[in-house]
Amino acid sequence: MKKIIYIITMCLTIAVFGSCTQYNFDDTGFANGKHDMTMWEYFKRDSYNWDSLRVMAEHADLVSLFQGTSEYGKDFTFFGPTNHSIRRYLLENNMQRVTDIPVEDCKRFIMNGVLPNKRVMLDDFKEGVKSSDPSTPIGKGGETIDMASGNQLWIYTFRESYNNVPGAGPKRIYLVSPNTTMTSEVASCNIETNTGVVHSLVYDFSLKDF
Repeated sequence: MKKIIYIITMCLTIAVFGSCTQYNFDDTGFANGKHDMTMWEYFKRDSYNWDSLRVMAEHADLVSLFQGTSEYGKDFTFFGPTNHSIRRYLLENNMQRVTDIPVEDCKRFIMNGVLPNKRVMLDDFKEGVKSSDPSTPIGKGGETIDMASGNQLWIYTFRESYNNVPGAGPKRIYLVSPNTTMTSEVASCNIETNTGVVHSLVYDFSLKDF
């Protein structure tokens, strides 16, 4: 009997530790880590999250960006909107297909999320604290960064609370647009491909938040 209890205890222990990820993120369904493929190939392998973005990129003639053959090369960071965000935009604007979005808008939405010239992982972003003043979107710390579209984003990381203990939870990336004053959250980090790094935006992200 003691042996059976011991085996059960060990199995439960392994299950608990096995459920934790390397970066202590929530399980959002996105894959973190190194992927030996281009960013474009990565998107193709996850149709549930990225099919609409692929159509948008084709419509805007930006496939080469994710293949690593554009002027931005293979060293850039992309904050990617998923199918949920793009479909919501279509619904809100009475559109049926991604190709109904004007080409220039598609290009702007994608380039708003491109941080050029370097791969930036979760721990590379500076820590910060959000503003307590609604009229002033930029808080303390973090860093204001020029995106490929020409827009700026204030980007910072913050470690959440866990069991009411400040700073004991997972570290997350937040993006704040000085133009729209909207704050966006990254759902999954450190997806590294051969042509750049992807940080997946949360499902409720809106294309007009940047």
